[in-house]
Order: sequence, then structure tokens, then C-alpha cells
Amino acid sequence: MVTEGRFGEALTDASWPGALEGSGNYRPVALASFAIEWALWGQRPLGFHAVSVVAHAAVSVLVFLLLTHFAGTLPALVGAAFFAVHPVHAEAVANVMGRSELYAATAYLLACLLYLRTRPLTDGAPAPARSRAIRLLGLVALLLLACASKEIAVTLPAMLIALEVYRVGGAPAGRRVRNEALTYVGLLAAMGCYVVVRWNALGAVTGESPAAGLLSLDTSERLMTALTVWPHYLRLLVFPLDLSSDYSPAVLLMTRQVDADVLLGAAILVGTVLAAVRFRNSAPAAALGCAWFFIAISPVSNLFVRSDILLAERTLYIPSIGAAFVVAWAASRVRLVSSERTRVAVSAVMVVAGMLLLARTVVRNPTWKDTLTVLVTLNEDHPESWMSQRTQAISLRGMGDVAAAAAAWERALEIAPDHYQLLVEAAEFYDDTGDSQRAEVLLGRAIELLPRHPVAYRRMSERRLLRGDGQGAHAAALRGIAAAESEPALWALVSESYLTRGDLAAAVRARRAAIGGDPSPASWLRLAEIYDELGMPAEATAARAEATATLEHGRGAAASVPRLQERGMVA
Repeated sequence: MVTEGRFGEALTDASWPGALEGSGNYRPVALASFAIEWALWGQRPLGFHAVSVVAHAAVSVLVFLLLTHFAGTLPALVGAAFFAVHPVHAEAVANVMGRSELYAATAYLLACLLYLRTRPLTDGAPAPARSRAIRLLGLVALLLLACASKEIAVTLPAMLIALEVYRVGGAPAGRRVRNEALTYVGLLAAMGCYVVVRWNALGAVTGESPAAGLLSLDTSERLMTALTVWPHYLRLLVFPLDLSSDYSPAVLLMTRQVDADVLLGAAILVGTVLAAVRFRNSAPAAALGCAWFFIAISPVSNLFVRSDILLAERTLYIPSIGAAFVVAWAASRVRLVSSERTRVAVSAVMVVAGMLLLARTVVRNPTWKDTLTVLVTLNEDHPESWMSQRTQAISLRGMGDVAAAAAAWERALEIAPDHYQLLVEAAEFYDDTGDSQRAEVLLGRAIELLPRHPVAYRRMSERRLLRGDGQGAHAAALRGIAAAESEPALWALVSESYLTRGDLAAAVRARRAAIGGDPSPASWLRLAEIYDELGMPAEATAARAEATATLEHGRGAAASVPRLQERGMVA
């Protein structure tokens, strides 16, 4: 979509190509941006990085403007500078795929500023109906833009309520919130429309596969695991020395019982909430910062719904604005210190802290140069990660050390036994190296974890075909069709399994079923070959004509055929 400029697909499809039904992300804004940029500078990365830097600079300015509503100009500048140079943002800014965070934050903050700077009441009387309508339409547009950039923006209506509660001056907070009731209702209605569109694109409301390890946890275990992440939130915001591109097991581990990490996380969570309540009147900026972080982090915290990650630095981009509020409040308190020497000393400490944060960001940015650099850095910093073990396994296999590669795969599986993709990839390794029994066990485990996802069925069927087990391949593909609905790639494999039996007529019917879901040139050409074997030249010619007329290029159901052709299993 990006390289071919097919903007329409950005609105109707998942962000990741080939995403499974019911999974993936819905990020049409970032995809559309990438398509435009690709048309401008193609594969040259400088242009993409320049846009990310400019976007981050714009977000930092918006953070400053927002902070001025709750702190003086100089404290707001200090808080915005803290946000701008913080190293936890390196992933969102230096990694081009983090653009979704930047666009979501831009629309999110613009909505906050629009909300604060325009009011439903003017001098105690209702503002003109036209002004209220324009304001609501602007907020709705920004909400949809933010959500279409990154799902974390669904917290915007709750955040606007928080801004109203913590805003200083005017009528009591409760009355102000009631005055804005129509605004909140309008935003919730718009969010409902967004959910419907997203559901239509992904086939599910949430659309994410749970993080590695979470599938095997019950609700109480998931909550305990979620609590163990809160100390890491605090550490990353206050002392971001140890950064990682991946925090899945065993960088962070699942928890099945109450331990010290759970209690510490619970204390930090409760302390954050209590601070948001306790200091609402005495230190509204700091209290709002605590409320901001709790609200913004909620969708990815695993406290309320299972997320596809335990922790990722990019997801702290919008939540970290809460820390900027706290820093701005702290900067405003420095001016109240009576001793000039103390003020100078505290100011110097803040400047040094800012310089250290900037230095850490400069050192961290090169990590995100490319995928290889990310993986190499992860292997060096966190070899205990399942992803590091997976990378080592692939590397060792490439060097021909099959035994060491198998050991690395097993270490990865031991760390993340419930990771669907890892199970499928390890199964492919074992099948390629002759251990088909182990491969079948791993694919069976993957199917047990996510029975509606078709990839494991497809791999199982493909591998059985490659081993000459047409009947087994047929059974695996049909089982996948029954569980994962009408998957074109599975119908293609059913067709190939009929060919191993010599049942050409049934192969034609199954191939046509595959074409119904994926009319790619490869599928049409394969159908033409089957017609040739049946002695039906007119039908074969028609199928080849369809292949020529099609503009799509070999995806979906056709993906299975090239693999089999490489092994000489099909023509």
C-alpha cells in the first residue's frame, strides 16, 4: 500500500500486511503519511526521519502551550524541555514506525488546547450555538485523527474531563463538568463510530494478540503481572539509563503470585492515584500530571484489557506528558525558595539533569538505525530476551550449526512458551532440519493457543505436503477452514492436496474457492495449469487471461504455492 500509493486500503485494512483476521493495528493516518513520503523521497530514510523530528518538535511546542494553562511560562518551558529531550522517546522519534505516537500526540494535544481555550459558556451565558457546534466538530475531528493514528488516543474524552477537574478558577469543577456534558457525549458517539470502522477493518474490537505469556495467565495473574511493570514506568521516566527495544520475557517476567515486585508496583499505582486526588487543590499541576499518566497508560497497562505488549518505550510517549506536568510544577516551586543560593543550586541540578537526559538520548538514537542494529543492541543488552534467543537461533542456523540453533530455539520457547509466532517459526526450523515430529508438536501448541488464527494450520498443511503426506495436509487445511473461516490460502492447500490424489475436478473447485478470496495472478495461473492437466484448453486460456488482467501481485492464498514449487512438489 505504501509503495504503491493505495490510500484507500489505509482506511479499510490493518496496518501490517497479511495481518490475521481479528488481529493487527488500525493506523490509517501513519500509513497515508508513509505513502505520501514514499512518493516524495522513495527509499531514502533521511526524509522520513526529518518528518519524525519535525513532528516531535511540534509535539514539544504543544506540550509547552498546554503546560502554560497550569504553570507559569518558565516552568512550562522547563517541563516541555524535559519532554523534548527525554530518552524514553527515542523509539517513537528515531524509529520511523513510531510515527503513530507522534501523530496521535499531535491531535491529542490540539484537542486539549482547543478544549481549554474555548468554553461552552461565555461570561456565565451559553456561547452561540454556532460556536459550540464548531468547537464540538473540531474536537470530534481531532479525536478521530488521534485514534486513527494510535489506539491509545481513546483516552482523550477521559483526559478532557481531567483537564476540567484540575483547571484552576471559575465555577466548581462538578458544575463545569456538567456544563460540558454534551461535549463528552458527542466525543463518545464519535468514538463509537471509530470502533465500528476499526472493527470492520480488523474483524475484532481490540484487534491485538496478547503479549507473549499473557495467554496462559488468568485474570488475577495478569493483574499481578501488570503491577510489576509500574516500577519500570517510574524508572524509565526518572532514571532512563537502561533502555531496551523489547521488554517481553525474560526482560520482564510473568507473575503468578504476590511478591515484592507486585507489592512495589501496587504501591506506586496507588500512590499515583492518591497523589492525583490528594493534591488537586494544593498542587493542581502535579496532581494533574499523576492523573494524566494513569489515564493515558491505561489502554496498554494490562490492568483493564490484555495488551499486545507488557511494556514498550514508545507507549510512554503520551503518558510521559504527565511527568512533564510534574516537572513544570517542581520548577514553579523553585521560585518560591527563599534562599537565593538554594534556588541557584536547585536550578543547576535541573539543568544538569536535563543535559544528562539529552546525552542519553543522543547515545540511544543510533540503536534505531535499522532492524539489524536494533537486534544486535538487544542481544548485547538483554541476551535473556526470547527475541535475542530467536535472533541467535536464526544466525546459528545460517552458519550451519543446527545443534546450537536448536538449543537457542528451545531457550526461546522456554522463555516464551505461549508466543504464537515463535512457535510457528520454531516449527519451520525443526521441519527444515528433519525433526517433523517436534514441528508438529509446536504447531499443535500454536493452534491450541489461537485456534482461529490460520497461520499454524497453513504451515502444518504446507509441511505435510512437502513431506508427501497429501491426506494429512488435506486434514490440516480443512480443520483450519472450519476454525478460521474461509481462508484463501487454506483452500489453495486443499486444492494441492487433491492433486496428490489425482482428483483434478476437486482441485479445480478448491482452487476457485481460494480465488474467491484472493484473485491473485498466481492463483489464476495455478488454476490454468490444472485445467491443462484436465484437457480443458479453453478454460485454461480464460484463467490465464484473468491472471493477466489482474493488477494485484502474488499475495494471500498464492503464498503457499511458491514454497511448494521450490521443493518440486507442484508445477
